[in-house]
Amino acid sequence: MPSVSEEVLMDLKRLVRHPGYDPELPPCPLCGAPALKGYGFATPFDIAHDCDCVRDREEEYLRALRQLYREYRRPKEYAESLPPGYRPYLEREFLHPRGWPERQALESFLERAAGSLYLHGPPGTGKTLLAVRLGLALARKGKRVLFLSEADLYRRARREELGEAPKLGEVTDALVLDDLGKAKPTGFAAMVLYEVFEAAWRGDMALVVTSNLAPKEAFARMGMDPGPLLSRVGQVVTVPGRDGRG
Repeated sequence: MPSVSEEVLMDLKRLVRHPGYDPELPPCPLCGAPALKGYGFATPFDIAHDCDCVRDREEEYLRALRQLYREYRRPKEYAESLPPGYRPYLEREFLHPRGWPERQALESFLERAAGSLYLHGPPGTGKTLLAVRLGLALARKGKRVLFLSEADLYRRARREELGEAPKLGEVTDALVLDDLGKAKPTGFAAMVLYEVFEAAWRGDMALVVTSNLAPKEAFARMGMDPGPLLSRVGQVVTVPGRDGRG
């Protein structure tokens, strides 16, 4: 039975003409050779490169392809989870205020890719834009990232209870939770929120939260004792500035 590398080489030899290159597909993760046309990268091995890495360094090449696939597919999947109105944020940079001391906290969070990052400040200062961009950075690292509003999180949790949706931790490595503090406070919502922060605190996933309210205010608004949840909050970052909407 031929090895994976031999099968790939035989496929290439069947091509009478050079198929050309597909600039939309990522280059070889080992040598940088361009990807050949005729593949969709719908699976980790649905791609071929104009090089001999699959023959000469098969194990290393296939291992690198798996990581490359995650880094290629995850941003696309993340973009699909965004509300259409937020998708342009993927192309916009967040402009840090001059001398903003919190930039290091953001970089530290992305490096760990775990725990929670709570962004709060007045409306219109760019919290959601920043959160979307942080989610994209995590997706580019191969993480499965999901964007949900607070209300969507609770609706999804109800579907989980009914067996209509998989557990959040089974389908995502990171959650961007937008606009905390807007949904109607209920005991169920408080339980779901605690579970999400608890999962991030344990290191099971990364969590980015945006809110107009500081953590203590947001949790108190839900009729909760803020103490237990505050103990599960990681880094808290204030996003200052004027309302930039409109």
